[in-house]
Amino acid sequence: MPRKSKRNNSSNSKHSDEQWLQAWQSPGAIGAQKKQSLLNSINDRIDNKGRRKKKLFFIGLSAAAAILVSIFIKMPHNHAPAAVNVWQELASADSSKMIRLQDGSEVWLTPHTTVKVYADFLKQRKTVLLKGTAFFSVAKDAQHPFTIGVNRQLVTVVGTAFTIHKLDSVDLQLTVKEGRVSLKNTSGDQLLAAGQQVVTAKALTGRVQTVNPAAADWWLQQQIRLQNITIEELLNRLETYYQVKLTYGTIDKNKKVTLTWDLTISLQDNLTVLNTLTGFNIH
Repeated sequence: MPRKSKRNNSSNSKHSDEQWLQAWQSPGAIGAQKKQSLLNSINDRIDNKGRRKKKLFFIGLSAAAAILVSIFIKMPHNHAPAAVNVWQELASADSSKMIRLQDGSEVWLTPHTTVKVYADFLKQRKTVLLKGTAFFSVAKDAQHPFTIGVNRQLVTVVGTAFTIHKLDSVDLQLTVKEGRVSLKNTSGDQLLAAGQQVVTAKALTGRVQTVNPAAADWWLQQQIRLQNITIEELLNRLETYYQVKLTYGTIDKNKKVTLTWDLTISLQDNLTVLNTLTGFNIH
C-alpha cells in the first residue's frame, strides 16, 4: 500500500482540525458517523505522536550509547594495564658485592651472582637466588620469615647466617654459619644447624655433613688465613666462590695445608702458591 506523503498527512490533519472546530461550535450539525470519523482521526494522531516519541527516544538512547563508547575508546587510560614488576634484580660483577636490605639483613654476592628481592620486602621477606653464591645474614623478625627460592627448593629462616650456592638448574649447596635453617624440597623439610652443610641431588636432600662454620663466609675478607684445611674442603670453597670446576688429576684430598688466600689477586696466582706448597697441579 503506497505511503502517504508528509504533505498529505499535514493537509488531512488541518482538515480534521477544522471539522473538530465546527463540531465544538455546532455539535448538533455533526452526524454520528462524522463524529466517529473524527474520534478515529484524533486517536490515530495520538498513536502516531506516541510512536514518534518512542522512536525518537530509542534513537537518542542509541546515539548517547555510541557517544559514550566513542569517548571510552579515546580515553588515554583505556589500555591493558601495564605489568607491575614485583621483583628487583641485583647482581655482582667481577668482585663480591654487599647489599643491605630494607629490614637490615645483608646479602653478600660472590662474583657473577644474581638475586631477586621482592619489591614490598618489609611485608614479604622473599628473595630468589638466580645464579651464583650468596651469603645471607638475616635480621630477626619472627612475624616475617625470610625465604630464598632456589631451583624450586625453598630455604626459610627467621634470623640466622648461611650461604647458598646454586650448583645448576636443579640442585644447591647450603652451608649454615649460625642459627637454624629449613630446607624444603621434594624430599621433605630438613632442618640444619650451625656448622652443617648439605648438597642436594636431583632436588633431593643429601647427607648432612659437619663443616667449619667459617666455610659459609670465608671469602668476605680480602685475605684469609686458612689453617690446617683439607685439600677437599679448600677445593670445594674455591669452586663455590669462583664458580669454576678445577682439574687436578690424582691427589690426596685429605692432605691438610696452611696458607693465606688473597682475594685481591687472580685465582691462577693463588693456585700457583697452593701447588708450590703441595706439589700438586691444580688448575
